Amino acid sequence: MKRRAIIIVCMFVLMLAAGAIAFYVVSRPVLIAIDPVSSKPNEVVSLFGRNFGEQPGHVLFDAAPLPSPAVLYWSPQLISIRMPHGVDTAIVRIQTRFGLSNPLMLADASKIPEISKSAPIPSIHPVISSMQPTTNAQIGKPLIVSGDHFGDPEEGSAVFFTRIASVSTLALDDPANFIEVNSVDKLVEVWTENKITVRVPDGAENGFVFIRTKRGTSNVYPVSISRAKGRTWKGETAKYSIEQRIAIHVAASLPEGQLSLFLAKPPNQANQNAQIEVKSGAEYLVADENNWQEFRLGQADASKGKIEIVRGLQVDVSEMRADLASSSLQGIDSPWPAFLASSLAADTLVPSDDPTIQAAALAIQKKEKNPFRQIVLVSQWVSSNVKLNDKSQGLSDEALVALKHKAGGTRALALLNCAMLRALGIPAVPVAGFLATGDNRLIPHFWGEYYLTGMGWIPFDPLLASGYVPQQFSGGFSDRLIYYRGIDNRHIAMSRGYRLLPAVSREVQKKQKVSWSFFEYDELSLGLSYSSTWDIAMISWNANP
Repeated sequence: MKRRAIIIVCMFVLMLAAGAIAFYVVSRPVLIAIDPVSSKPNEVVSLFGRNFGEQPGHVLFDAAPLPSPAVLYWSPQLISIRMPHGVDTAIVRIQTRFGLSNPLMLADASKIPEISKSAPIPSIHPVISSMQPTTNAQIGKPLIVSGDHFGDPEEGSAVFFTRIASVSTLALDDPANFIEVNSVDKLVEVWTENKITVRVPDGAENGFVFIRTKRGTSNVYPVSISRAKGRTWKGETAKYSIEQRIAIHVAASLPEGQLSLFLAKPPNQANQNAQIEVKSGAEYLVADENNWQEFRLGQADASKGKIEIVRGLQVDVSEMRADLASSSLQGIDSPWPAFLASSLAADTLVPSDDPTIQAAALAIQKKEKNPFRQIVLVSQWVSSNVKLNDKSQGLSDEALVALKHKAGGTRALALLNCAMLRALGIPAVPVAGFLATGDNRLIPHFWGEYYLTGMGWIPFDPLLASGYVPQQFSGGFSDRLIYYRGIDNRHIAMSRGYRLLPAVSREVQKKQKVSWSFFEYDELSLGLSYSSTWDIAMISWNANP
């Protein structure tokens, strides 16, 4: 009996030992890549791998640890160091409490012999030498990148931010891993040969930044994003297959008669991805812009009698929520950054300069300084002062008309919410689209997005947040208050914000036909006698976790 107990104890000890060994093997640091593999003293070198740990260990050069000041950044997948002096070549390892990593070689570029001293080849690819800040960078705040060979702002030049945490330089050519900010984007405030000032874009994650121009790709430079103000996250995704059909019945036409149809393109954004296929009528497509398509029929088409434009839309929509540290939120800096200027100024849709709206905003500002609490108060003010008439829809459902008559449809109330937010100095854009029902129908609906520094754009539905539920709509958030800081996957956006269309002459007749876009007009005709029917019917949809 005693012998059996000893055997059991020995087996238990062996199992514990095997488990401990397996744990240390799995947890041991792994060094995957060094970029660049040769570097001059004092230049930044990035070490990529896994299991480096949250707390700094040691970077060993030929078994000797680098001094702490030479280690610029440490994360579980990325370490940034400055190349030390006096090193020709070195075997680099990472040491943590779980052991030593595999070795990789690093060389001093200044000690590598040149092929030809008489004809040196200058290095013209972009080089990042420093960045401010490298820690606690915030979404929407400036990031200053210093270096050389950045060139002029031109097509093909861009700053790239990590989109997927823990991605390495081995994946630099996969655009899905990074957020590209073009050199002429409004997020870029300065672009010179040796300095770039860029606002940190929505969706940027801890990782690194690099520059790509026609001259080549720069080294990578580490950056960590502060989440002190909160973060957004995506939940379940619903996949929608939608068919949009416009039937045109032409009666007669003048020799120069024509008809233009403007169709919104569903926006691609943080919680939505859309693809469009023109199934019928592609021969009439004359313009395909970022936000809209134009289909044009001429005099020769009048004899056809009936013409159909059919588009197939594949739209993936994700639930999106924001977890806010509301007590630490701050307003937008003055003067307004260029990339937010259009969402803070009054425009045709959002009359934020109206005296009544300005007065209401001032009253809210005197009562509350916190941006998120102001957002809630705005929704309450709109629902208290304008009665919702959900039978009133269409492009004639305007914010100021609803304010004057103290009644309006969902379009007017959504626009009023955005106008009030802009008057408070909170960037906001209205969104037009649909609510998807469980029985494969679409309900025209309107909501919005607001911008918070440190968080980025946050979708919200002030109408559903205030308790309004459209008839036959179900499947949204059970807690309606979540709509103040998020959106469910039943909201399909078709048009976002005010969109300029080509100018038209006085002779052209404008017809406003649909309520799911923010265009000034959807049809333009000149000397053409016709009738049209706009229809959009959901084919199918499914939700995937």
